[in-house]
Amino acid sequence: MNILLGIVVVLHIVCWAVALGIWAAAARTREPAKGMAHAASGAVVFGLVAMIIAMAQYPGGHLFYTLKLVFAIVAMACSWIAASRGKETSAVVWYAIPVSVLVNIVIGVFHIGG
Repeated sequence: MNILLGIVVVLHIVCWAVALGIWAAAARTREPAKGMAHAASGAVVFGLVAMIIAMAQYPGGHLFYTLKLVFAIVAMACSWIAASRGKETSAVVWYAIPVSVLVNIVIGVFHIGG
């Protein structure tokens, strides 16, 4: 089960890296690609699967998973909003994407709330 958890966590991290990379590539023109929203959605799905596996193996960590899930959903929702609105995306939505992705990464790396 640990191997499966490791694979899912790696896929989760790769999805965040792709989403952040696509955002960085589009930051100057503010023309979002749909791939950013798909990568953020993939990160949420892989994060949920990792959460289910980890909570089945190890008790506790509810605050950790809740914080990560909230910021992941914010990033995913803002990515889909940006993908649908295109260049007319507001600055709040546009900059909420990298901020929530980076906060999610920081929570995961430093195990805040764990």
